[in-house]
Amino acid sequence: MDESLQALFKDHSGEVIILALMLIVVTTLFVLVPQLIRSHLRKVEWRHMELMKSLENGIPLPPDDDRSRVAGRTALLVPMVVMITAGTVTCFLVAYRSENVFPVSLGVWVVAGVVSLAAITGGVALIGRLAQIQNGEEEHEEEDAEAQRFD
Repeated sequence: MDESLQALFKDHSGEVIILALMLIVVTTLFVLVPQLIRSHLRKVEWRHMELMKSLENGIPLPPDDDRSRVAGRTALLVPMVVMITAGTVTCFLVAYRSENVFPVSLGVWVVAGVVSLAAITGGVALIGRLAQIQNGEEEHEEEDAEAQRFD
């Protein structure tokens, strides 16, 4: 029995590792996703209570900026998905004992790094631009440019 188990692990160690990693990821998702949903629900309820109190006290409602939230989520999620994908590709290369593990893995991780850096940089730039628009700096710049043209 011991020899057959060793032979099984010797022949299928890569597949066993991928299966174990998949089980870990699925278990983590089953634990984390409900917690994240509950956390978001609490935040939405808190925001609703805050808005209701503002209305009761006659305070004008603050604008809800969904664009910044989406830009931030994109800047966060794109690198996470890219890194998970690069890790998965690397796992499959190692599990199936490809002879080109290093060059292919290097290419995958370099592309993943460039895409992640671009997503983070673009997200931060977009958030900065949205902050400028929200503060009204764009209007002041246009007024200054018009004033300089007429002078």
